[in-house]
Amino acid sequence: MPKYALGIRGHDYGKGKVKDVFSHIRQDGWTCTQLAFKKLVDGVKDYQDVTPEVVKEVEAAIKEVPLDVAVLGTYVELGIMDDAKRQKEVSDFISQIAVCKALNIPCMGSETTDLSRMPSGATYQDAVKVLLNSIEMIMPEAERQGVIVALEPVWSHTMNTVENTRMILDSIQSPNLKIIFDPANLMGPEWVEKQDVLYGRAMESWGDLIMAVHFKGVCYDETGRRPCRLEESIVDYGAAFDAMKGLPQEVIPVLREEAVPMIAKQDQAFMKRFTER
Repeated sequence: MPKYALGIRGHDYGKGKVKDVFSHIRQDGWTCTQLAFKKLVDGVKDYQDVTPEVVKEVEAAIKEVPLDVAVLGTYVELGIMDDAKRQKEVSDFISQIAVCKALNIPCMGSETTDLSRMPSGATYQDAVKVLLNSIEMIMPEAERQGVIVALEPVWSHTMNTVENTRMILDSIQSPNLKIIFDPANLMGPEWVEKQDVLYGRAMESWGDLIMAVHFKGVCYDETGRRPCRLEESIVDYGAAFDAMKGLPQEVIPVLREEAVPMIAKQDQAFMKRFTER
C-alpha cells in the first residue's frame, strides 16, 4: 500500500516570487506541489520566458524552503485539431523537458484537450490520431533525457475512459509515459453511482503507472457540473483510495486542486481521512 504526500497545485496560492509562494505553501502544512511556470512565477508569460536564470531561482527555492515539486504542470493542447497550433503546443512541451530534468522533478503533467473543441465533422478517431501524433513527437526526447510524461484522463477529453487510456498507452509503448489520476475528472456523469467499479477498473488497467493523484470537489446542480468544497463533493474518495491500496508505488503525491489558503488545515484533515486510513 502506498504512502501519500499531501500537496497542492501551487498556483492556487497565487502568482509571485517563487520562494514566497513556496514558503506560503510549506507554512500551511503542505509538503509538495505542482509547479506551472506560467501560472505561478512572476515574469513568465510564455515558455520561452523560462530562462536558465528562472530555473535557478526555482531550484534555489526548492532547496531553501524546502518543498518538493511532484509535477511540472505543462499546460498545452496535445489533442487540438488545428495542426499549426498543435505543433506549437508540442514544441512548447518539448522545450520544458530539459527544465524538468534540470529541476529533478519526477514528471511533467498535461491533459489531452476537451472534445468540445473538435471542429464540426471530426470524429473521436480523428482526435485520437492527432493526440497519438503529438505524444509520438514528444516521447523520444523525454526518453532521451530520462523524463516521465504523465497524462491525465478526463471524461470529456480525448483520453476519456479507462479503456481509451489503456489503448493510448499501448499504442505508444513507452516506459516514460505514465498517468496522473484525478478521480473527479475520470468520473463522467454515467459513473456517479458506481464509482467503486470505475476506480477498480482504472487501478487494474494502469494503476501501477500513477505518478500523482489530483484531489478536488465536484457537484452537479441545475447548471451542470461545478467545483465545490470537499465536504460537499459527490466524489467517492473512499472508493478511490480503497482501489489504490494494492498499488506498488512507495509514495504517491496527492495534490489538492482549487486550494484556498484560509482552509488549508480543514482540507488536510479531510484528505487524511482517506490517505491515512
